[in-house]
Amino acid sequence: MDDDIARHLQHLEVERRLAPRTLAMYGEAFDRLRTFAGKHPVGLREVQVHHVRRWAAQLHAQGLAPRSIAIVLSAWRGLYRWLGRDGLVALNPVDGVRAPKAAKPLPKALPVDQAMALADHRSDEDGDARLHARDHCIVELLYGCGLRVGELIGLDIGASSRAAGWIDAADATAHVLGKGSKRRSVPVGGAALKALRAWLEVRGDIAKPGSRRSSSASAARALRPASCVRA
Repeated sequence: MDDDIARHLQHLEVERRLAPRTLAMYGEAFDRLRTFAGKHPVGLREVQVHHVRRWAAQLHAQGLAPRSIAIVLSAWRGLYRWLGRDGLVALNPVDGVRAPKAAKPLPKALPVDQAMALADHRSDEDGDARLHARDHCIVELLYGCGLRVGELIGLDIGASSRAAGWIDAADATAHVLGKGSKRRSVPVGGAALKALRAWLEVRGDIAKPGSRRSSSASAARALRPASCVRA
C-alpha cells in the first residue's frame, strides 16, 4: 500500500509537476485512504466501490466539508486510474462516487437603507412622486414583512375569494400564499402601513380608466379596485 502511494506521489511530482501545495493535499487524501483501508482491513488494490462510498460517508459524518471530500475523492480516483493503467487493478472503485452537494448559501440581503436609496434614485430619475410612493411601499413590505416577491405582487387590500393574499390594515397583518400554496400570516409594521396608505392615495392616478395603459388586459387585472401594489 505504502509503495503504491509513494510511487504515485512521485509520478505526480515528477511527471505531472504538481505544485507543492497540491501534492500536500493529495498526500493528506492518501493518508485518509491508508487509514480507512487499514481499519477495515482491506488491501489498497482490493478496495471496492462500497468501501469508497462508506468512507466518503464517514468523512461527511466527521464534519469534512463537501468541497474537501470532493478533493479527497479526486485524489483517490486519480490513484486508481494510474494503477489501472498499469493493470494493477481491474476497476476504479472511485468512479461514480460523488461528494455530497454543498449547501447553497443564502443570498445576501440588501440593507434596508440601501434598498430605500435605490428606490429613491429610480423615482428621482422618473420624476414622479407617485412612483416614489409605490417603490417606497414595495420596499417597506418586502423588508418589513419578509415577503417574497411572488407574495408581494399577489397582495390585495381586502380579503376575497379571488385574492391570493391581502393586507388587513386594521389588524396590521398580511396574509399571503407562499411556496407549496401554503398560507401564512405576518405582521405589518407601522412604517409599512404608512407607506401603504401613501401609495393607495395616489395609486389610482397612474392609470385611470380610459387611458392607453388601462386598455391592456394585464393592466385591467392589476388595476382592479382591490389591488394593493400592482400597477
